[in-house]
Amino acid sequence: MKPKYAENIIVGVVYKKIFKWYITDRDTWILDIDKYSEAYLKNGYDFDMNFALGFRNKIHVIDETTIEEYAFAYEKNQVDSDELQNLLVNKQYEDTVLALQASLYIDFDKKIFVSSYPESLPFESYTPTGWKSSYGDFTEYIPKKERYWILGDKNLISEEYKLEVDKFKEGK
Repeated sequence: MKPKYAENIIVGVVYKKIFKWYITDRDTWILDIDKYSEAYLKNGYDFDMNFALGFRNKIHVIDETTIEEYAFAYEKNQVDSDELQNLLVNKQYEDTVLALQASLYIDFDKKIFVSSYPESLPFESYTPTGWKSSYGDFTEYIPKKERYWILGDKNLISEEYKLEVDKFKEGK
């Protein structure tokens, strides 16, 4: 699966001290579906909990006690950093290089959730109670060997995005 900007996202996950990248649908990593449902209802929208739970193995809260059962369904969505770097180097993405920018970092061992998702879904608001969650840069948490966007001393995503912006400004 290739990431598609704001639809399929790249997520770094740590569980039992093992780091893995996943490419999944955006909504896969809303950890607390009850909090998400409450936000929907509070804003005057309907929310079909049974439908949502059907995609989550009936798991309301994905945390350190449920991640093994939950992630099992997404094993096919695991991708290694070499594969992600290959997509970057060969420019195998639609529309924008930002499709290949990691959106979430989730550490189930330390109960840390950091979102850098660029659109208006506040993932960090839907984390299990007791977790440390925030919005921002999570590069410091990613093991150096897993930073697929770095090649030598170049940040491939930043450099390509700058070119995209320049082309846009030129009207191309």
